[in-house]
Amino acid sequence: MAQTVKSTEKTNAQLEQEQHNQQEQQENRDRLTYDDEVIKKIAALATIETEGILGMSGSFFQGMRETFGGDENITKGIRADVGEKQVAIDLEVYVEYGKSIPEIYKDIKESVGRNIKQMTGLELIEFNMNVDDVFTREEFDENRSGSKSRTDSNRVE
Repeated sequence: MAQTVKSTEKTNAQLEQEQHNQQEQQENRDRLTYDDEVIKKIAALATIETEGILGMSGSFFQGMRETFGGDENITKGIRADVGEKQVAIDLEVYVEYGKSIPEIYKDIKESVGRNIKQMTGLELIEFNMNVDDVFTREEFDENRSGSKSRTDSNRVE
């Protein structure tokens, strides 16, 4: 009885399939991710550059680096949902009285999207901005410096 022996040599198609599988396994092991705080900081820094923005959700930007030595949380008032390819951002801002809020929104959205794309490769797919308040520059400076004097009837001295 003669037995047939199969060849152990692999065909080109089998070799290509194995190479493809190895590449997929390698890609599944290699991953670049970003902490939400990184994306929030990029959005905050891009927002600071925009004319007409005074601050965000209680975090006053003007002179922050000099005044607070960088200790102030500049990502306060920002929420970011970060995926592997896309980002969604929500901002809470204070706007300067007399400025065009739709223009400010457009400028911030473009700047945030551009900076996130350039620095991370992620795409900004959703951008929401809520205006918490509107101040004149003088009101804002007074609030920031704490020089607003008011009497509180519940205060005991």
